[in-house]
Amino acid sequence: MINWGNILPTLTAFIAFILGMLCLFAGTKTNLLLDTDVFTIYTTSISNDTGVRDFYSIYVMSYCEGFLHAENRNLTGCSPPSLLFAFNATEALTQDAGNSTSLSSLGWPSSITDDLRTFGATSQSMGVFYCIGIGLAGLAMFERLWFLIAKGPRQTVVEASSLMLSFTMFSIPSIIATVIALQFVSLINRHGKESGVTARYGHQFLGMTWAAVGLLLVGGIVSLLTVLVDRNRSAKYEPVAEPKTVAEDSDSVGSNEKGD
Repeated sequence: MINWGNILPTLTAFIAFILGMLCLFAGTKTNLLLDTDVFTIYTTSISNDTGVRDFYSIYVMSYCEGFLHAENRNLTGCSPPSLLFAFNATEALTQDAGNSTSLSSLGWPSSITDDLRTFGATSQSMGVFYCIGIGLAGLAMFERLWFLIAKGPRQTVVEASSLMLSFTMFSIPSIIATVIALQFVSLINRHGKESGVTARYGHQFLGMTWAAVGLLLVGGIVSLLTVLVDRNRSAKYEPVAEPKTVAEDSDSVGSNEKGD
């Protein structure tokens, strides 16, 4: 019979570890999970003969850019990955335009630049939280391996703590991504309406990051419940010394007096 109390927390930690790695490293290369962007900005109506790309897909540690042909994307490159990455629209667009013009002359709304700058500090923290969460999920797996080798209990407080801390670390960037999807993207669409600048959020990214959060929550709860059940079971079956009777106490006192 499968002992789910022993296997499930480690299994959830392993899957969350993989999902976290995918979320963190998506878009760091031109062939790596390009559909798993946090959000994408489209600039098709301001990019004619200027060098500005049709789209800029923003990921946790980088951004990728390219042109649209019908419904297909023609990717031209990705920025170098950085743990503290925040998309700089001014730098990206002016560089593509040959650094020979300003964003206002391209028809880029200054309000969107302000939006990106304001939200940059928050989005910068996503990579850090993912790294910590991934590390804690990996730690939970190694802890289980150690206790298996040492023939320890099914689950320990250390493992439950690692899983719950990892759940917390994954939750923070997931919440940030959700705010991007529900608030920030609509803000860009509103400010860029007259200039034809639009944005959309990444459904796949949201699905992956919240799946990792849910798995770690389930794993942490199962691990904690297993610890509590095993402790209660040990306490229930722990032998208790029987109290001495009056006769036994009298015999003990008598033997001590004879010895004196």
